[in-house]
Amino acid sequence: MSTAYFDADCDLEPSLKSLFSLKTLKWIFVGGKGGVGKTTTSCSIASRLAEERESVLILSTDPAHNLSDAFVQKFSNAPTLVNGYKNLYAMELDASYQQAVEFKLKEENSLFSKFLPDLISALPGIDEALGFATLMQSVKSMSYSVIVFDTAPTGHTLRLLSFPSLLEKGLSKLFSIKQNMSGALQLINSVSGNAIEEETLNSKLEDLKAITTSVKETFQDPSKTTFVCVCIPEFLSVYETERLIQELAKQSISCSHIVVNQVMFPIDLPSGNDQGESVLKDSSELLKLEDIPSDHSKLVEFTEKIVCSYNKLLSYSKLLYSKYYSKRNMQMKYLEQIRDLYSYDFHVAYIPTLNNEVRGIELLRYFGSLLSEVSNVEKLLRIEDDFPKFS
Repeated sequence: MSTAYFDADCDLEPSLKSLFSLKTLKWIFVGGKGGVGKTTTSCSIASRLAEERESVLILSTDPAHNLSDAFVQKFSNAPTLVNGYKNLYAMELDASYQQAVEFKLKEENSLFSKFLPDLISALPGIDEALGFATLMQSVKSMSYSVIVFDTAPTGHTLRLLSFPSLLEKGLSKLFSIKQNMSGALQLINSVSGNAIEEETLNSKLEDLKAITTSVKETFQDPSKTTFVCVCIPEFLSVYETERLIQELAKQSISCSHIVVNQVMFPIDLPSGNDQGESVLKDSSELLKLEDIPSDHSKLVEFTEKIVCSYNKLLSYSKLLYSKYYSKRNMQMKYLEQIRDLYSYDFHVAYIPTLNNEVRGIELLRYFGSLLSEVSNVEKLLRIEDDFPKFS
């Protein structure tokens, strides 16, 4: 475990420990800008929760469907047990929200289906909202202890999170359309011999209203639902994170955890003041005395080879350091912004740039352990004045 370097009187603990310890949570949404590691984070959270909770489902609402890639296992739109676990299931929705609406809401000969084209035309996006409402009602009936949602990139996620408000407007519009067309529909039904009563439509509308209210209440209950924002220390990602947090606040959806991924951590040196001399000393010890030729002409040639190899090594070191330093220097500005903006109100976990792609259950478990570690923020924001300087 890392040593805790944060102001306990002011800052919240920089890890996701509190997320894993909150046993009342039922829905955990993980979102952020594309390419920041949402799927890796959501899978790792689900993996970590599987150690704490009786049963866990991770569900992807992202059309890209990366769960199969992360776990190296094929999933479908039915919950499937993840290999290597006894209580972790994964599910990737393979139908669009429009298809879900058509399947759930547009029953043949339904009077309700007659109103959908007018409603969709009057309120763009209501079809997605209806589909998501149907999905969430289905999810609500599932018996898992906790469900982790791997969401689509920010813009799409924001639309989905605002669906209760959109549905409320849609239902109001639909009631208005029904009233205006009530007489005409009764005439059409009598001519066509359609025996469906108007009460069927009223029942469907009341059901939708109940679904909307139920899901909205769960969304806005911080003991049951929370949102985890994932970002990287770059301008667009930090900007979208703030936009997402502001929108979540407007929707009264709890968000108290942020994962800052792909962070360039400081390099630990053998000594703080040796300016890299110990590294060179260790390298020189690789030269055995018996390898040094005694003949003067061969010694000159040998020395030239050593100097040439050293210069190549030095050039390569300069290149690597330049890339590392420029990347870290760029990140530092945004890491400081993240600390100043969020450390008082959010648990911010900082995850280092890893050498390997996070795929498979072992690496996902390792990533999950990093989420639980208390980040050494003081060290992370240290200016590396003691790093060897190359002239």
